Amino acid sequence: MTTLRIAWRNCGRNRKRSVLAVGAIALAQATLVFVNGFMAGSYDQMLQTITGPMIGHVQVHHPKWRAERAVDLYIDRLDTVRMQMAALAGVRSVSPRIYAAILAANGEKRDPPAEAQAAMIVGVDSDAESSRGGLLNALPPQTRLQGGTVAVGRILANRLGVRAGDPLALIGQDADGFPASDLFTIGAVIESPVEIVQTSGVVMSLPAAAAFLMMPNRAHEIVIRGSNIENAGELAREVAALPAVSGLEVLSWREAAPEFVRMIDMKDWFDLIFLAIVFVAAAAGIANTAMMSAFERTREFGMLLAIGSQPARVVRMVLIESVLLGLIGVIVGSLAGSGLVLLTAQSGVDYAALAGMEAADITFGGISISYIIYPRLEFRHILFGFIGVTLTSVLASAWPAMLASRLEPAKAMRP
Repeated sequence: MTTLRIAWRNCGRNRKRSVLAVGAIALAQATLVFVNGFMAGSYDQMLQTITGPMIGHVQVHHPKWRAERAVDLYIDRLDTVRMQMAALAGVRSVSPRIYAAILAANGEKRDPPAEAQAAMIVGVDSDAESSRGGLLNALPPQTRLQGGTVAVGRILANRLGVRAGDPLALIGQDADGFPASDLFTIGAVIESPVEIVQTSGVVMSLPAAAAFLMMPNRAHEIVIRGSNIENAGELAREVAALPAVSGLEVLSWREAAPEFVRMIDMKDWFDLIFLAIVFVAAAAGIANTAMMSAFERTREFGMLLAIGSQPARVVRMVLIESVLLGLIGVIVGSLAGSGLVLLTAQSGVDYAALAGMEAADITFGGISISYIIYPRLEFRHILFGFIGVTLTSVLASAWPAMLASRLEPAKAMRP
């Protein structure tokens, strides 16, 4: 206990050097906590965007559908398949979808006729897709898709010159290869993070899409959302084992979107990089302070050894001084970094504005990811700093401590 008190007093003997060491460590720790909090928020947002409206946690298709996207490559006996999936534990929603390339045009009579645009029918279960994370989550309840009502992506609506309430003419080919055409009413113009919906999507109810394309009790894709994304792999295996799913392709979100997985997995490397920054800052600050302290206090150490202090006590004193400086720096940095994370967690950080860009979001793999990030505080980043700085403090001050303990009292006390 006496050694600890002496070490604590010694930390204030050269306040300027101690403040510089503490400041360097605090800055590094604050950077670690905030940047990793920013990365955690970015990870959450990216994961929610990827697995929410477009991919879900598990996907089921005809084995050839992802490669060819042909309208006749569908999942048959949809009611049976869906019932078996919904009965699995941990399944939150089962959402079938129908896709088909079509031509869309303003349905009002004009002279000359309105120009048609390439578009994509997206037939969905309105109830399932209106829930949290669904494709129609942002659609007001009063504009839910019913009968001949459709929702059109904003960019497609601008190209067609249409708005809510206007008629929309669709022309395409049904699942049997025959021409299909009909007139629908635009119920809403929607904003979507899914690029294909935003630029060319005509979203309609599943029954309406099935009737238009002659696909009764069929779908091209089934999106399953579970209660916990961490169990997506296990859920995919359970789905694949269902009798009604035999012969179909079943993919977890990590298998369906490998490019996003690689991007998300980079977060762990960023964590290591910033942890290394803290180690380097701590090592530099502590080593400099311990070394200069050892040289300046040569006579003091010599006197302690001369009056009978054990070399081990001198070593402990130097090490404790270094650890105290390191811990003070980590505490200050953790408080500053945590405060900054909590301060920005509600309002968000506009990454585009910080980078000097004007874009509101970025498109990657067909999904728009917002530039506004909401940082999330992770206790493990603070803990990593405490553990790392403590170890670094001991290692960085070990050599100066050993030098001090090996001094010859007679030589060390000479002026």
